[in-house]
Amino acid sequence: METRAGIAQERRDGSLSIILVDTGGTFNKRYRPTDGTLVVEPGARAAREILRSAEMNLDIDWLEPVCKDSLDMKDIDRDAIVASLSDAARRRPGAPIVVVHGTDTMARTGEVLSRAFPERCVVLTGAMRPYAIDPVEPALNLGLALGFAQARPCPGVYLAMSGRVCPLGGLEKDCAGACFRPTVPTGC
Repeated sequence: METRAGIAQERRDGSLSIILVDTGGTFNKRYRPTDGTLVVEPGARAAREILRSAEMNLDIDWLEPVCKDSLDMKDIDRDAIVASLSDAARRRPGAPIVVVHGTDTMARTGEVLSRAFPERCVVLTGAMRPYAIDPVEPALNLGLALGFAQARPCPGVYLAMSGRVCPLGGLEKDCAGACFRPTVPTGC
C-alpha cells in the first residue's frame, strides 16, 4: 500500500500499521474495592486485551501520553497527546491514528487533533461503560474504529461510537440513552 499521509500503511509482513493512543476514560476504568470507586490508572490494559486476538495482523505503535477521565483533561494534556502523536507520526508516516478517549471531552480533543494533523485519518473512540464491567461496548467501539481506519483511511477526524462512525461533530453523547447518536436525524 501507499505510505503517504492519510493512506493506510501495510507492512511487508502484511500487518497494518496503526498508531493507537490510549488516554484512559471510562473505557479503562476499574473498580477500586478499597473505596468503592471507578478509577482510571496508568498502564490500562483494556485495548490491549481486546486486540490480543488480532495482534498478528496489526503492527501497533501504542502510546499512553495521559491516563485520566476526560473530565479531568486540561489543555496541557491535549498538548501531551499532540506531542506524543507527532513523534509517532514521523515514525509511521502513513499509519492511521486511533485514539481511545473519555466520552465527555473527546470532541474537544478531536478539534485539537484536526488542527495538528489535518492530513491524517484520526478516529476517536471510547465507551459509556468500562471494559472491566461490560466488555461488549468498548470492544465494539474499538473494533469499529480500527475497521474504519483500515477501510477508509482518508484525512479527517472521526468519532466511532455506538455502531456509527461520523466526522467530528456528527455524533453527540446521549446520556439518558447511554449511547452516541447522530447530530442530525438523517445521520452521517
